[in-house]
Amino acid sequence: MKFKLLSIIFLCAFVVTACKKSENTGPVDGTTTPKITSLTADKTEIQVGGEDPSTITCEATGGNIQYKWEVDLGDIFPLNETGSQVRFTGSECCLGEKVIKCTISNDKGSDEQVIVINIFIP
Repeated sequence: MKFKLLSIIFLCAFVVTACKKSENTGPVDGTTTPKITSLTADKTEIQVGGEDPSTITCEATGGNIQYKWEVDLGDIFPLNETGSQVRFTGSECCLGEKVIKCTISNDKGSDEQVIVINIFIP
């Protein structure tokens, strides 16, 4: 009788534990919706040519982020493996204000911000 009672108690405890709803602590791969926390440039005004570049840095959260940089005129060169930091230069055809867009994305979504860099002839 004691054995049957212990077996029933064990079985009930097992069923209750096995059927308990698990809490979702987030995705297995650690990614969340990407978010740009800052987009900064060490210089917002640069001289024409490659001698006076601006270094632009995108800080973001989300995990497994891919970076895409766009500008209508000028040159963008990646400075690190992730692509979160770039160097921007422009020739004489690029004079004036240039809007540089950074788009980040992962499997959960995307975010984008712009920064303006002015190219001038000294």
